[in-house]
Amino acid sequence: MSYQIKFFNKSWSDFETPSVVATASEGQTYAYLPFNRSNLNAWQTTGSADANNTTYVVDFGTTRSVHSLILLIHNFKAFTVKYWNGTTYVDFSTPIAETANTASSSFYSFTSVDTNKIKITITACMVVDDDKFLFQFIATTLIGQLAGWPIISKHNVSKNRVINQMLSGKSVVFENTGFFSCNLSVERWTSNADLTIVEALYNSTEGFLVSLCGGSETQFKTTRQGYRKQDLFLMKCTNEYSADYYSGIYNSGVNISIDLMEVTT
Repeated sequence: MSYQIKFFNKSWSDFETPSVVATASEGQTYAYLPFNRSNLNAWQTTGSADANNTTYVVDFGTTRSVHSLILLIHNFKAFTVKYWNGTTYVDFSTPIAETANTASSSFYSFTSVDTNKIKITITACMVVDDDKFLFQFIATTLIGQLAGWPIISKHNVSKNRVINQMLSGKSVVFENTGFFSCNLSVERWTSNADLTIVEALYNSTEGFLVSLCGGSETQFKTTRQGYRKQDLFLMKCTNEYSADYYSGIYNSGVNISIDLMEVTT
């Protein structure tokens, strides 16, 4: 099953990564915006048509190992994604060649490749001859996907609101883009693979990407903020690692509680 929570390393195309550059055959002015970890601004073309075969190329500036590619909030119906092998652009082990895509956010995984460039070629949009847009381009490697199903609690989509009361008694509410946080917990966690992932998260020196839906929304009765495919957050553990064996029984599972909060780096 592919629905459990997934964790990825920070994107090689993150805006903090030195030397990464995007080149678009249309809309070049906005080509860098998919690196910004934001679902509020995007690369977008102007006056484009499907027949233009618009290209979007990400150059990492150096060779990177890539195992996963994630495109968040786009309107591509028919498109291909290929990587540079030093001579030409070639397919991944699992080719990305969509012809009738309907998903606005797409997760792809393949055998890891070492490359310095990835190219998207868009040949059709969901609405014929619409302008192309892409909010986030993420090229990364997988830390791991849980086999278990932690309880997700303290789910918090914060706007970081500040409330000032005026002399009239009315209030002014200031808010910004805010942050996301949550807790993952399991009693008697016995999966060695899952616990190895947990330890990797706590040992990480920089933020990691968390997808609570694991790239699929089908397991939810309704899809709410924080659980959507487009909700991929750069997070870190904010509590200390603790793995107490249940009731002190060493051949039992351990109790794990992970506090996660969105971070800037």
